Amino acid sequence: MELTNEQRACLGLELIEPAWERVEIPNNSVNPERSTGKDILFFDGDVLRKVIWLHDSGSFLEDSWYLKTQDNRTMIAPITAKGKPRRLNGVNIQRCTPRGMYFSFNGGHEQKGGVYLANYTTQRTFYSSEFAGIPSMDEEGLQKFLKQWAADTGADDLAEIQAFAGAKRRRCKYREGDFFRFKYDRRSYGYGRILLDVRQFIKNGGKFWNILMGKPLCVSICHIVTEDPDVSIDRLQTLSSCPSEYMMDNHFYYGEYEIIGNAPLPEDPDAIDYPVMYGRSISGLDPDKICYCRGKDYREIPLDAEKLLQKDFKKNGIGYWPQINKTLVLECIKAGSNEPFWNKEPKNSCTYDLRNPAYKKELEYVQKQMGIC
Repeated sequence: MELTNEQRACLGLELIEPAWERVEIPNNSVNPERSTGKDILFFDGDVLRKVIWLHDSGSFLEDSWYLKTQDNRTMIAPITAKGKPRRLNGVNIQRCTPRGMYFSFNGGHEQKGGVYLANYTTQRTFYSSEFAGIPSMDEEGLQKFLKQWAADTGADDLAEIQAFAGAKRRRCKYREGDFFRFKYDRRSYGYGRILLDVRQFIKNGGKFWNILMGKPLCVSICHIVTEDPDVSIDRLQTLSSCPSEYMMDNHFYYGEYEIIGNAPLPEDPDAIDYPVMYGRSISGLDPDKICYCRGKDYREIPLDAEKLLQKDFKKNGIGYWPQINKTLVLECIKAGSNEPFWNKEPKNSCTYDLRNPAYKKELEYVQKQMGIC
């Protein structure tokens, strides 16, 4: 399927102008007979302005470009003085930098998926159906979603998304103890706190089992879903939180998660909920040891004569998002506990969490083994 200009306006996407010329090419330019979809290109003269990457399954991505072409639109013109022309095809287009808003749907005719609306320029997300806790949808479900989105879009919403689409990239600072605000969807806010800046801690001489990708932050998400954008720090400090986790700093650095204030963290590290990382060293130079890391507490012991738990509790999975969504947090609030969180914990090796009540015996074993109790 393809979006209409009316839908694009509601989503903050660049509209397709009547004068733009549409050209379709197979998504496999080397072996067209093996193509699994098509790339729909829109040209304003010799300038590529928009691409719809359409897969045969029904999934698609729509984004905007400003790429000059030459030789009757068969080549991408050099971007720099020392650059060389490149053949115009999907692979080479994706080696360039898109701009502005984009919309993706990873469902299709028979498979279900989600929608994602974001801005390449600012590196910020406006909406994620997964983070909003919306069930996966097929192509028919997407049409219903878009119809409801348009119906819910008023003048203020249009102004908000146009401002988002036209914003400039920001680079923001953050530190331990910061409280932050974010959006689950178009109306609902969530709040959380930064418990540990791993990179800064190591820079200051702290010891940490540094097996996390990117620039990791330990964050906790509060048990609150509200339409109030001005919840006080005093109120937030009284709320329970989901189990903390490590995530990359991108949402903070680019300002998607807005810092709203700071307060000192408890002096007692046991009063702070840090993830527990435990397992055999992954260093090729020093593999024969068992490592333990909980926040700023790092310990290691020789592997010889020590029994290592067989289940992988390194807890070194990390991404751009916290592993929660609006629906899950609401379930935790209703239950008055994190039981729904633990019940829905992903069952793969990088996410096994020793804090999960299901691993109480394993946690006690690890604490005794590492001399913690």
